[in-house]
Amino acid sequence: MDTLSALGVVQATLAASGFAARASAIVATVAALPASALQAVACFRLDDSGRSLLPVASWGAALQELPQIAMDDLQHPATYCLVQGRACMVSDALASVDGDLAGLAGLMKRSAALLAFPLRDRERERALGVLLLAGSANELRRVQASLEWRALLGVLQRLLAQAGTQDHLPSTSVRPSAPVLAEGAARRVEEGLIGTSVVARRLRADVLAAAESRLSVLITGETGAGKDHAAWLIHRSSPRGEKAFVPLNCAAMAPELIAAELFGAAKGAYTGADRARHGLVAAADGGTLFLDEIGDMPLPLQATLLRLLNGKRYRPLGEVEEKHSDFRLICATHQPLADMVRDGRFREDLYFRIRQLTLALPPLRERRADIPLLAAHAITCHNREHHTAVTGLSADARAALLKHPFPGNVRELLTLMQVACERARDAELIELGMLHGLLADPPGDATPPTHETSDHLPLTRACEAFERRVIAQRLRHFDGSRTRTAISLGIARRTLIYKCKRFGLEESP
Repeated sequence: MDTLSALGVVQATLAASGFAARASAIVATVAALPASALQAVACFRLDDSGRSLLPVASWGAALQELPQIAMDDLQHPATYCLVQGRACMVSDALASVDGDLAGLAGLMKRSAALLAFPLRDRERERALGVLLLAGSANELRRVQASLEWRALLGVLQRLLAQAGTQDHLPSTSVRPSAPVLAEGAARRVEEGLIGTSVVARRLRADVLAAAESRLSVLITGETGAGKDHAAWLIHRSSPRGEKAFVPLNCAAMAPELIAAELFGAAKGAYTGADRARHGLVAAADGGTLFLDEIGDMPLPLQATLLRLLNGKRYRPLGEVEEKHSDFRLICATHQPLADMVRDGRFREDLYFRIRQLTLALPPLRERRADIPLLAAHAITCHNREHHTAVTGLSADARAALLKHPFPGNVRELLTLMQVACERARDAELIELGMLHGLLADPPGDATPPTHETSDHLPLTRACEAFERRVIAQRLRHFDGSRTRTAISLGIARRTLIYKCKRFGLEESP
């Protein structure tokens, strides 16, 4: 592309007003460049919800026939390039038959390659849309490598950004703004959530969508599924990622201490408060507050939390004046909150307030194909931390892992691999024998031997059997801590000790 041709594109763009008009000018003049061998050009604009790319201008393909592209389809080159912030090329578009891409390739001539350029407003750090070129693979590689084209594209992005600002409605109107696609967010999610299964790919898309949103998120899933890691990843991939991530496990703290931990306290507010202290809500200002095991939060404190969420204002214990904190809330629980609402154990208004977005983490048994990759990641981390040289799993060890039910999910797998790496020491591979005892069923699951099935137990004994299982599971969840287990069950510690002795459960220190 020569200088005169580039000036022609800029002049045609400046002559138009509005995003769609300028996009049309760009498409038409790029397609008409003397040295161009393109088969089609199209421009897509990110809609106000940030969930779709809408066609606004085209050459070589009918605009009304171009598809709308969903932003959660990260396999599409248009979406991928915008999230990654760099150009993306598909050498044979017809070989990619994923949804909208197949239709797009069919419209853009047979045997065409596709080259997607992200359009971004660098000054305001917001996504604008995508410019899509179709032609021979060799021609598109030449365009992609052209320094002149890159410089021109930068100018065009600024012109479109100006048009996008002009297109905005007056400030008196209410209009949702498109979420900022943070640079590197997709890469962080890709690296932070390991796996190639369909479930893993869908989970990455859901995490990325949550990161780009400003709404409160409720993460659900079984114990050990990685709810705390998902919360951290949403935070780090969001526009608040450089600010503080402040976690609180509601089940690991006595109810009477949670309020002081959250809101802080003035000096002398309670016995032992020998100095003023800032709470976690203040620490999360500008960042993210993560409340793990939100289902264990006491009912009286749930009302206080609801008021905090509605106004982002709080009052430290012992103080008169309210303070403000701008934080985003992420909650997590393994408990069925909907059932707790129905039973009166969780406030309905708070439930709907914290679940503006929901993220359900799948158990590991639903993504078995990812087990070898997760195991390899655990081995790599162990080698890096302990300067060992374990290279992987033997075929027998790998097969054993794939058959194991993993009731403790990803946490169980990572812990298991740490132990196996210690056993391997200087060996190259983790052999099946090194997993001995690690893949057995966890203790405490079985009820005391009985000649009667649970279907025929008297009511009293059936209740006792159920209570024993719940206590055993909760003890394992809190690594044997009787104090934390008693708090989560809502009973006194001495009551828990009595029940452990009564049911024959091994006491933990």
